[in-house]
Amino acid sequence: MNSFIKAFKFVLTTHLAALLVLSVLRLAQYLYLNDFVDATVSNPVWPAFVRGLWLDNVAVCYVMILPYVLLLLVSSIIPFFNKYVWRTVVSVAIAVLSVEIALQAANLQYFKYFSNVINASIFEWKEEAGTAVTMILEEPSYWVLIICGLSLIAVFAVFIWKQSEKTLSGLLSENSSITFVDRLKILAVSVVVIGLCLFGIRGRMGYNPIKVSAAYYCDDYFLNRLGVNAAFNLLNTYIDNNRRENRGLELMDGATALRELRSVMQMGSSDIFVDDTLSLQRHCKRDSFAVFADGEKPNVVIVLMESMSAKLMQSFGCDVTMTPFLDSLWNESLSFENFYSVGNHTNQGIYSTLYGFPTVLSRNAMKGTDIPTYYGMPNVLAEQGYHTAFYMTHESQYDNMNAFLRTNGFKHIRSQEDYPSDSVVNSFGVSDGFLVKYALDEMQTMQQPFFSVLLTISNHPPYIVPEWFDTHGLDPEYAIVLYADYCLKQFFEGMKRCGLYDNTVFVFLADHGKIVERPECEVAESFNHIPLIIHSPRIGRKVVKNLGCQTDIQSILFSLLGIEYDNVGFGRDVLNGVSSTVCYSTDDILCARDSSYLCLLDPRTEFTKAYDIRNKYREVTKDSCQYLDSILRRRFAAYEYLVSQKKTTLVK
Repeated sequence: MNSFIKAFKFVLTTHLAALLVLSVLRLAQYLYLNDFVDATVSNPVWPAFVRGLWLDNVAVCYVMILPYVLLLLVSSIIPFFNKYVWRTVVSVAIAVLSVEIALQAANLQYFKYFSNVINASIFEWKEEAGTAVTMILEEPSYWVLIICGLSLIAVFAVFIWKQSEKTLSGLLSENSSITFVDRLKILAVSVVVIGLCLFGIRGRMGYNPIKVSAAYYCDDYFLNRLGVNAAFNLLNTYIDNNRRENRGLELMDGATALRELRSVMQMGSSDIFVDDTLSLQRHCKRDSFAVFADGEKPNVVIVLMESMSAKLMQSFGCDVTMTPFLDSLWNESLSFENFYSVGNHTNQGIYSTLYGFPTVLSRNAMKGTDIPTYYGMPNVLAEQGYHTAFYMTHESQYDNMNAFLRTNGFKHIRSQEDYPSDSVVNSFGVSDGFLVKYALDEMQTMQQPFFSVLLTISNHPPYIVPEWFDTHGLDPEYAIVLYADYCLKQFFEGMKRCGLYDNTVFVFLADHGKIVERPECEVAESFNHIPLIIHSPRIGRKVVKNLGCQTDIQSILFSLLGIEYDNVGFGRDVLNGVSSTVCYSTDDILCARDSSYLCLLDPRTEFTKAYDIRNKYREVTKDSCQYLDSILRRRFAAYEYLVSQKKTTLVK
């Protein structure tokens, strides 16, 4: 038993020593790059170190699982310590932990130069590794950091090795016999220890394992990234980059596609485009159709409704009453009849609605470990003096929302972590009823003007309809739609009661649709056809028939608000102009449609199909809509190019 205790003490010492060194390097980064901290905002610094320790522990647990398993195997299964096995495992642990320490040390200068944590982009230098090393060694300002980093690694390695040899010497000198009872005790303790280490790798007890998002807690770019472990970030960005869904489609040359798209967008537009021909950035002046006077700043509330296909509403021909509130609002608002989601997933609806960029297949643009920066609605409204808030029902780490939204314009995030535990109804958190009441309560005391986004969830399996709610005998899949609609009504009426209604613009749209009827073809229209309702006492009633999609929300809304702004996305003001086509996608098919045809493309196989929408989706020859195929390829190729070149924010 004494042998086990000695071995355990050594492995735990190694674990804690690694965490200590990484924490020291984080402190050094904070002191070395203190100028990066936004001095105009008062944010506490200590959470960055606590969250950093959390992520450091994940990275260290990945390495230490081997010594912990060795401890179990050697102490409880093999009745003696083999010095060659011991030294091999210790050497591997020291080597890998030294690499983690080296990456964290190198991150000081990397962050100073790139304003980002070390990530998989460093592998782009592999063909020029010699040049990169020479560049580093020839820069005198790097020498002090290199010497300090190497010295720290050497001290750590020597300390651990000496502790290892001291422990091994004690183990070899002891009686190697272990009683059966002691072996069972050792086995039990080791299982617990290894279980804790595996839990450390997962990082948390929630629905999702830990992500870089866990480091984000405020609106300061530097402090959020201060807590990110460099090795963890490097590994996860490498994995992200090599996921099948994140690989480029190569539909056409990206730069050519972008120039062509830019030329098309400039036709008949009064927007002032920047000189950079490989950017979509343009300055949009105050629209003459604006409903609000110059300087007026009404509150803006966007409700992204889970899976609310247009075909669930009687306004679109549904013969079952499931959305009485939305249908009544449809007739009293600015409503869009031919509006589409860009994809089939919630993350895609959030991304495109708020930032004006399309999505590609099943790709999640928010989920990357290396958090991308975008300039969209929350950024513009924050610059206009709006308080920005986002309300979700589930954990903030889901789809990396916490990190992505905080990085890109949102100051105030509310999620499952903020709600009472007894309010959680399923794996997706709280119900719509709880969410809208919570948001409504906060909005009553929130700084105005505010921009709030509510992401509902109830209309998503597993369907949880409260026992007290009258379902009118509907099946659960339809009863939940009725409940979701009821919750929206409660929120809307609550805004009226508390006096916020008159000075608020409401935007109701779905994150995506759902399959409601038998699909017309490979892509069910109900999966992407969604309602868009913009409501305010100041905005007149009208049904807009122009084609539009989620990327257009910003342009439409800012036109109504009369905001002058810079737009870097794909949005068009389909309210005041004619939009002849829309593009969207499913998990494996890209789509382009106009009022006559639907064109489908599987980019992995180059398989294409075309359908005549006017004739009940009758299949036609591809030549009938070759122009749609060209539009589709140009749009998605241009998007991939902009993302790859990081042209998703303002050109400096």
